[in-house]
Amino acid sequence: MEFSKLVIICALSILGECGNYSAYNFWAVKWRSDGRCGEDFVLENGSPSECDPKSERPCCSAFGFCGKSKSHCTCKGCRDFRGKMDLCYFKFSEIEGMIESPNYPQNYPNNADCRIDIARTSVKQCGVKLIMEDFDVESDPDDSFCQKDWLAAESCVPEGGAKICGNETGATYQYVFQPGAMSLRLQFQSDSQGTRKGFRIRYKVVEECMGLFLDTSPSIIPGSGGALCQTRIQDLSGTINTPYHPKKYPDNLDCIYEFVRADQFVCGVRMRAQQFELEPPLQTLFGGACSDFFHTPSCGFLCGKLNFSWTAKFQPGATSLRFHFHSDESSGFAGFQISFEQIYRCS
Repeated sequence: MEFSKLVIICALSILGECGNYSAYNFWAVKWRSDGRCGEDFVLENGSPSECDPKSERPCCSAFGFCGKSKSHCTCKGCRDFRGKMDLCYFKFSEIEGMIESPNYPQNYPNNADCRIDIARTSVKQCGVKLIMEDFDVESDPDDSFCQKDWLAAESCVPEGGAKICGNETGATYQYVFQPGAMSLRLQFQSDSQGTRKGFRIRYKVVEECMGLFLDTSPSIIPGSGGALCQTRIQDLSGTINTPYHPKKYPDNLDCIYEFVRADQFVCGVRMRAQQFELEPPLQTLFGGACSDFFHTPSCGFLCGKLNFSWTAKFQPGATSLRFHFHSDESSGFAGFQISFEQIYRCS
């Protein structure tokens, strides 16, 4: 069985050399036009924005602003981007290849923060398949959310369910590109304690993405006079909801919610459940299974009664991101109302 999740870029942020790759000198544009800087204000490729050393505001403050005063270049915790900074970042431009954790097959380092970009070289390409040839990442048997060390797709929500840890050798994951995306991004992190062998992953950029609900057509909303259950959301903030909320949503329904990226500096969409009540999960031998659900394609499925707050991140170059709601033939529930806001700071 293939499991679907989203892959973004795996970048390891540690000082010094990173594998056999040169870590810095990759990006032509190193600073933003809005004067923000640092790890919380990233460039289009996901790297921290610098300050222009030739400008009147050459140094970044702890609060993420470029400037030249004492509260900038000499403040506590300030990162002066005029100095050389080494990042462990990998970009893969071939259609197929191998991804390895730092030091593989030796143990990966502590306190790693790693990003890996897998490039999309053709509009015909729909996603990336990952085959875990060797995967051994530290985990806690009592922790199902991989809070120690993990590999994840940055654009997947819920974030906890998107993380991969433990022994996943032999597993296959498939991640789809968001509309307009130039690459997929994975993130790998390790804590300050134990480490493991890490991973060796075969990736393949594909033109056929197989899986349930990866590309779903919207349904006609019953009683709407033929209106499709589909919306392109260009507002910077607002709410989305199931049809007829707070009344029960119709059965046999597929709805598409597409958030249009306001500009290239928007990093994601912060979403908070005001109300979320779908049909409860069915209990199976493999755990809970959702018959009615809300998800972003190739990521985890949400159902039941939940309260959540998350940030759905845009993939590099993406022009929009999509969510999908599905109901089966059984009786509906109250559905959901979710507030949203496009944001420039994704922590």
